[in-house]
Amino acid sequence: MEEFSYAVKAICAASAAVCLIEYTTAGSCMKRQIKMLLDLIMAVIILTPFVRGTVTFELPELRGISPPRQEEAAELYKEQLCRQTAENIGAVLHQQIAAAGVKCESVGIEVNISDDGSICINRVTISTEDFAAAAEIVRNSLGSDTEVLNGDP
Repeated sequence: MEEFSYAVKAICAASAAVCLIEYTTAGSCMKRQIKMLLDLIMAVIILTPFVRGTVTFELPELRGISPPRQEEAAELYKEQLCRQTAENIGAVLHQQIAAAGVKCESVGIEVNISDDGSICINRVTISTEDFAAAAEIVRNSLGSDTEVLNGDP
């Protein structure tokens, strides 16, 4: 720790000296040469503790943390994809129902995504006052086979 303290003090002193010398040689024709020389001195001061080996950095061991398995990652991805797809489809259906002039509180979608990437909309739950009109809009958009449920209790 004493070596580290010494290194910090040396860097601070060298920085102050660099600033002072640059300030006094601001108008000099050798400004670039002096700046390069001072930068080299600063680099030597900074690198000296590392070359001596007095300053070391240790990274903690990560034994208790296990990486996620491939199957878990794939399952999490599929769940997130289903959730995001359901939200997107629900938002579009909600906009279509609202555009038709039907007041709709919420649209819930149940989605399955197969291994080949096909999206299957199993069920749509609508909370609205005019269920028949909203169900017709959903069936026109998604197909007449779509199961539409009334979400009002």
